[in-house]
Amino acid sequence: MKKKNLKTILIAVLVAVVVICAIVFAILLRKDARGLTVFDRSKVVASAGGQSVTMGEYVMGLDNALSFYSQYYGMTYTEDTVHELQDTVVDQLLTQKLAVAKLDELGLTLSAEELASCKKAGEDQLKSLEESIGKQMATSGSFSNASLQTQINDYFTRQLGMSKAQYKEYIAEQEKAELAQEKLQAYYESETKDYTEDELLAYYDKYVQENYADAYSTGTYSMQMYMYQVGYSQTPYLYVPEGFLYIDALTYTGATEDDVKSVQKRLDDGDDFETLSQLAGVTTMHDALKAPYAIGEGDWGYALGSAEAYNLAKELEVGETGSVIVPTTSTDENGTETTSAYTLYIIRREEGSMCKDGAQFGIVDIDYYDGVRDTVKSAYESNAFHEITQSWMTNKQVSDTVYTYTGIAA
Repeated sequence: MKKKNLKTILIAVLVAVVVICAIVFAILLRKDARGLTVFDRSKVVASAGGQSVTMGEYVMGLDNALSFYSQYYGMTYTEDTVHELQDTVVDQLLTQKLAVAKLDELGLTLSAEELASCKKAGEDQLKSLEESIGKQMATSGSFSNASLQTQINDYFTRQLGMSKAQYKEYIAEQEKAELAQEKLQAYYESETKDYTEDELLAYYDKYVQENYADAYSTGTYSMQMYMYQVGYSQTPYLYVPEGFLYIDALTYTGATEDDVKSVQKRLDDGDDFETLSQLAGVTTMHDALKAPYAIGEGDWGYALGSAEAYNLAKELEVGETGSVIVPTTSTDENGTETTSAYTLYIIRREEGSMCKDGAQFGIVDIDYYDGVRDTVKSAYESNAFHEITQSWMTNKQVSDTVYTYTGIAA
């Protein structure tokens, strides 16, 4: 009887073990929202300098990058641009891991306070994401039988392919890597700042040529200068295309043509440009943009807003001032045209002198606009540090899996 009971117990235990194993393997083999299993996410997809990146880390990094650029830049991705972004993500992840390793190699450490801040960042980010998911579920009523917390746990494993604890650790490690890079950049400061004026200017010329001159298309100059004027861009357009001309301009808008003609008459009667700029209601271009201002064929819109004003500028000799009145019109559904306002443009043709060595076209002098030199110096030093980090990428290898992965978030 005892043997029979023991046999029954053993069979029950074996069945339980089999069931538990089946459940465990079912969980491990279950695919998440990216079509990956736990085993898939643990595979190494890139390595360099003794450090490696797993598929799970890569997917998280790629999704974050795609989300960031889509949200802030409204980018539409082609196969080529995604491929470029994949390379960038791999390099960033490897650099982060190499930075932490390099910090240890050089005998540098993160303080207890810094490590605590990394841990807190992970906790805060986890809490924020949990609250966001919870609010979405509560609003949609998408949880009923299971508890909200169970639903949130399921979200992490299915959508992010990791537990909450793993997510918290992932964020903490990202913060740690960022601090490590900052410490290393400070450590290498003497190397990254030990450059000559000629080296800085050569870097500036190359940077402007690649990012401005080679990237120019009609309208780009005027659009970026407008963004610079209203504070959306930190730097002006640093290249003046051939064929552009230089002006300073005043504008005055009135409800009737007679309103603006009264100001135009003062110009005709001999008032100079500076006197007219002081009149109430007159807007001066160089209030926000350093005069002279460059405009080109089809690239005057944000600066002047009027083809008539640009055509006037073309007719003027350097030093001459002219004016033109441009009505603001609209047409209703019946085809009736009405004029809502009149704008007087007073244009003074200027000598072009913002480019290197006083040239009319080409690369803008590094000291023409305030702050450009400091921006370039910072970029040069960052690039120098980037070259140092790239030197750590010994024996870099990237799996083809990186490029054949098809679970990219839309």
